[in-house]
Amino acid sequence: MPRAGLRNSLVEQPRPIEQTLPTTRKRSRKVLHPIATDTEIDKEVLCSSPSPLTDSVCASPARRARLLNPQLSAAKVALHSHVSRQICGREEERHLIEKFCAQKLSNSNDENGDINNPCLYIYGAPGTGKTAVVTSITNRFAEENRFKNIFLNCMSTDLVRDVLEHILEQLNCKTKLTIKNMWSLAISHVDKCHLPVLLILDEVDELLSSNDMENVYKLLEWPHQSSNLLMIGIANSLDFTDRLLPRLQLKPEHKPYLLRFLPYNREEMLSIVNDRLGSIELFDRNALMLCASKIASTTGDLRTVFEVCRQSMELATDSPTKVNVGVTQMMEVFTNNTQNTNSSDHIQTKSLPTFEKLLLCSLIICMRTNKKRVCTRAK
Repeated sequence: MPRAGLRNSLVEQPRPIEQTLPTTRKRSRKVLHPIATDTEIDKEVLCSSPSPLTDSVCASPARRARLLNPQLSAAKVALHSHVSRQICGREEERHLIEKFCAQKLSNSNDENGDINNPCLYIYGAPGTGKTAVVTSITNRFAEENRFKNIFLNCMSTDLVRDVLEHILEQLNCKTKLTIKNMWSLAISHVDKCHLPVLLILDEVDELLSSNDMENVYKLLEWPHQSSNLLMIGIANSLDFTDRLLPRLQLKPEHKPYLLRFLPYNREEMLSIVNDRLGSIELFDRNALMLCASKIASTTGDLRTVFEVCRQSMELATDSPTKVNVGVTQMMEVFTNNTQNTNSSDHIQTKSLPTFEKLLLCSLIICMRTNKKRVCTRAK
């Protein structure tokens, strides 16, 4: 009996330990969540009970400025490149896109001007506002119940079959068929739709990596054969239709209408940033001028302007109640980015074994030869 009691006590003894472990883990995971945003962490610091971790965080000048100055958080949100907000400027490009869409809404050729083409191809360097301008216009038409918008980013696929499946899904027709039958079903549903269908293919040049070029040509020629379909293709390639699709040269009537988005200049970048910030006064005018001038002279990428401004706000913590981003913070961001680009990548590449260096060089040559950002393992 003593042995049984001893054995029972040994079995029952670890139970309280098992019950306390999950509680401890939950508490630590709640305080230090790896993917929590700055806003969530700030709320948690304010609402939680005092602790050494909370005291050290609140004692940080950067966190104290973020807690006591709500304009800093508002500026970060406003200068995020993924914020779905209309970008000022691009009036000429915006007017041409509206005229392109209007050809399915009116039978008057005088109103549509020289655009009498159901396929529009928009090209330009990254960060020039192509997708943002197109989505702002097409979403407005969709809200007014004038179009049925179907948007697809072709970075997620290079198969025409997936494009057709997405079109049928947006038209409330989910089915799994062969691509031949899927074509006839998609054409039928588009023609029967009670609204004109506007198909927007972002990164459309990714479809050229497909081995089924016959269906790629058929997709691009589809708007010319349907009276209820408009297509807008968006990509970075400047010579997409001339070099990559020579078959379109044999049918001039099937060539899309071309619209180029030029890189932003300094004045346009300043206007967009000031429009985003509104009444938020955090940046010194000379600092914004420096940022816009440097980026306009290199890439003209608006997203880079937003990112540099957001990084410079992290460095501007002069006081807990007033935050001012000046030329010093802007220069520090540019200096850090230049050092990281020139040193870390070079050192990491230099330390690679010989075989991996050869593989990397082969990959670069393949991508430059094919003019593509993606290279398959077989190639």
